[in-house]
Amino acid sequence: MLLKDVNAVVFDKDGTLVDVQRTWGPAMVRTLDDLVGDLGDRERVAAAIGVDLTAGTLATNSPVIAESNAEIAARIAVELDRSMVETALQLEELVTVHVGDAVQALPGVGRLLSAMKDHGFWVGLATNDSGESAVKQLSKLGWRKYFDSVLGYDSGFGAKPNPGMLMASAQRAGCSMDRVLMVGDTATDVGAAKSAGCRVVVVGEHPCGISDVTAEITQISHLSDLLGI
Repeated sequence: MLLKDVNAVVFDKDGTLVDVQRTWGPAMVRTLDDLVGDLGDRERVAAAIGVDLTAGTLATNSPVIAESNAEIAARIAVELDRSMVETALQLEELVTVHVGDAVQALPGVGRLLSAMKDHGFWVGLATNDSGESAVKQLSKLGWRKYFDSVLGYDSGFGAKPNPGMLMASAQRAGCSMDRVLMVGDTATDVGAAKSAGCRVVVVGEHPCGISDVTAEITQISHLSDLLGI
């Protein structure tokens, strides 16, 4: 399949460009170590958000994979009976540091992004991570130069599956939604694309529960075939 008339490609980050397990698993263990002093409380919080403290991995249904940092903070605040605002601020600061330090790329992403820019595509990022954290990770991986726009849940357009980040991306790219392609790995990404009215490609070996998409690919590098580059 060749996707025609695509001017702008907007990527999700975690699980699409970044290895979510190798990045967020260890990073969340370090984050919870710093955020929650009592071991019993830490274990309870970890269970609530799907983090294995021993293995440094995430459960397949962990909210860390798809929810915004603010939503994760709300879950933690409930478990600890803490202020939501205070917890969110602390979590954001810790995540920016630890995820930025731990970030690991999925194979082939750098080559794909370089080829896309060589072929004139407008490239954006729409993540439920914060904008600051996303920029830090892209910079560490050497990818920031490929992105025309980086939007996070805190950029003023809402978190996915709200379509706001995609609609803002289309406006920045100067094109209509039918010329925008969303590339992601979760139902949250698909929901955002459907609400925005753009096409969507799902990446992953087992995109469970996701249907009615433009295309499915098992590896992000296969996107080059769909784009004809």
